Amino acid sequence: MKGYRSFVLGVWIKHGSRHEPSSKNGLSHFIEHLFFQGTPKRDAHRISLEIDTLGGDINAFTSREFTSIYIKVLDTYMLQAIELIGDIYSNPLFPEQEIEKERSVILDEIRTINDTPDELVHDLFMENSFPDGLGQPIIGREEAVLTITRKDIVDRYNEFYGNSIISCAGSFDEEKLIESLEKNIKPRIPKKVVINSNALFSPSLKLHEKDLNEIHLCMGTETFPFNSSHRYALILLNCIIGGSVSSRLFQEIREKRGWVYNIYSFTSFYHDTGLFGVYTACEPKKINKIVESIFKILKKIPENLKKEEFERAKTQTISQIIFSQESPSSVMHNLAYQELYLGQCYTLQQQIRQIEAVSFNEVKDMASILKEKDFSITLLGPVTEKLVF
Repeated sequence: MKGYRSFVLGVWIKHGSRHEPSSKNGLSHFIEHLFFQGTPKRDAHRISLEIDTLGGDINAFTSREFTSIYIKVLDTYMLQAIELIGDIYSNPLFPEQEIEKERSVILDEIRTINDTPDELVHDLFMENSFPDGLGQPIIGREEAVLTITRKDIVDRYNEFYGNSIISCAGSFDEEKLIESLEKNIKPRIPKKVVINSNALFSPSLKLHEKDLNEIHLCMGTETFPFNSSHRYALILLNCIIGGSVSSRLFQEIREKRGWVYNIYSFTSFYHDTGLFGVYTACEPKKINKIVESIFKILKKIPENLKKEEFERAKTQTISQIIFSQESPSSVMHNLAYQELYLGQCYTLQQQIRQIEAVSFNEVKDMASILKEKDFSITLLGPVTEKLVF
């Protein structure tokens, strides 16, 4: 990428929370934490010192289908960064004493999420909507995290964590990059490969009682996988429904009615399925009319979708993609997701053309499909009125 001095590289492992047995839920997230706790060459303190000496950042995250370790440095330190992340990924020790320390940290994370209702309701919504592996909380359930042993961690790593790809962006010499990758991140054949068993969507109404002032609502329905030809039509529709401050949900329920402080819609895409959802929080006495209003808005879109809404959604979506290209970190993530889900990477211009190719009628048809679907509804907090939806 011309004009940049940063170099970003990520190792993306094809293993996430959906691939864990329920009795060991949280295992992928646990392994992610332990990557930074030492190798035969470096203990945890030295890893921290080295990344600070390079003036860079190193981090990791776990998702439902992947785990990623990534590093960002000035291009001057590319070779040192590759050697460091290669050692962390390829040679983790998983020391017993660090396992117990990280277990305590993770249990504290779980308690923090349980005290953060806008995060917790999304986890509960996924569990209710997909009772199988896909719906398992990424961070893990407390009772499962307490049972995870070093043997569980080592066995899982040895069996599955060789199945990975590398994504990078920013400023680099391609020849030196490839030479260093071949030297420091050697190919490993995984003993096992994860299989994404078909996720089964379960429309349901679930109430989770919690002592809160508001009810937090997350509702949604099953849509399409990442590689679907309908993905961009759904992304544009999401923008129109609740993806921006000019969206129908925000304008009707926040601006016009003043019923809530925050409301938005969202999309999620996976290998074999996807989601369209809506989140908000409100006074308990308003929950019935808010859910009713959300359904009314969804049902009306096929009848009164406006061309200007459609064009505005296209402009917003294309702008966000272009903005993301101005960050090497975002480019690295985007390339990885395309390779992992599509098996190929599209240029910026190709992505823009795909969005521009979506027709007004495609988005209208998508709205018609959405309004006929069964929804899963999850409520967190106090319910003081009889639910009528």
